[in-house]
Amino acid sequence: MNDLKNKVEAIIFISESPVKSKEIANFLDEDIKAINETLKILVEEWKNRGNSIKIEEIAGGFQFRTKEEYKEILIEYVNKKPYKLSRAGLEVVGIIAKKQPITKIEIDKIRGVDSVGAINVLIERELIEVIGEKDVPGRPYLYSTTELFLEVFSLNSIHDLPGIEEFDDYEKEVDKNPD
Repeated sequence: MNDLKNKVEAIIFISESPVKSKEIANFLDEDIKAINETLKILVEEWKNRGNSIKIEEIAGGFQFRTKEEYKEILIEYVNKKPYKLSRAGLEVVGIIAKKQPITKIEIDKIRGVDSVGAINVLIERELIEVIGEKDVPGRPYLYSTTELFLEVFSLNSIHDLPGIEEFDDYEKEVDKNPD
């Protein structure tokens, strides 16, 4: 078990993106149940180590991540700003995340303005992608979020997005307590 745990941990460590348990099981030629149990143990061990990193389930896979309390110092060290999107970009990616798959026309109707610029930026940053065409006249593209979207927004799946009511509560709180 310890050898398997070390192998799984090493694979997660070296992976640039979240690695799925099925990928690990296939690569190591191990039973998926054994891999899943090993992953549970590793997540718990890294959570309780009292250091700055953890193993977290993100975008349907597992990845080493820095604990939230160290985020600011890393940003300062790397001298980078956090991932920034314009208000239009955030609106569009939020609409796509909640309504996917969705066409540009449907997005424009919700926002009341043309969204082509925001859509192009989101595609360029690989947060959304074209997943097909809608079966209607003109065959408009259907947009959906990507796994990178899940990573950037620290979500395990699209189902982890807050509900619309939660967004409303957040906006009311921001209006009451502007910084």
